[in-house]
Amino acid sequence: MTRFGFVFHAPERPPVSASESNARVFGLADPDTAARYGYQNPSMADAPRQRGSDRQLTEAEELALMGEDDLDPADMPSNLEDAEKGGGSDVKLNGQRLPVGGCVRESFLKLYARKANEVDILFVFNLKSEADSKALEDSRVRAVSKRWSECMAKAGYTVADPMKAAREMGFSEGALSSARAITAAKADVRCKQQVNLVGVRYAVTVAYQKQLIEKHAETLSLAKQQLESRLALAASLTR
Repeated sequence: MTRFGFVFHAPERPPVSASESNARVFGLADPDTAARYGYQNPSMADAPRQRGSDRQLTEAEELALMGEDDLDPADMPSNLEDAEKGGGSDVKLNGQRLPVGGCVRESFLKLYARKANEVDILFVFNLKSEADSKALEDSRVRAVSKRWSECMAKAGYTVADPMKAAREMGFSEGALSSARAITAAKADVRCKQQVNLVGVRYAVTVAYQKQLIEKHAETLSLAKQQLESRLALAASLTR
């Protein structure tokens, strides 16, 4: 943004620890959290409200940041090498050609896709999603989810999906930590514990993950090397 003559400050984001981001992989599972917050995410409930820029971006700043509105993703360069060969878009700001996709896209390519042969940044995430999908279709997970649903029915709640319990019970965003939500959340966790839902889902998911890791070991090794390189670059930029 400075290159195009703009002063830009990105909105601050509260830090999220690995334990927080993985706390609900299999839905609400901690009885203490359920008793205190209901279905509300503790990190959202306790975090101070973050402020971004008080000033709206001008049209030119928005263009520099995000690029043209009507860009087709298929027309955007997939790596930095191709982007530099192309020389940028036909749009000029302050006498300079704007990168295709603006500063955001250029930054992404510099950090995540510097060369054409790099492993797609989404490859590992897609493997994780594949393992999750296979686990959800597994008969063992289906059976334990049904037992959880039956347990919840005995407690007075009609729900089918452990991951969507709050939504199925009709709790809005503002009512996730209400007294009713806390009561339901406590019952939810009790039922998960009674049927060992988390234990079964964990074991099945890990089994599918291991299958995919073995199948794609070579690509994952390359992805790990590239990740280490990206982390080193990121560290150099934020010193």
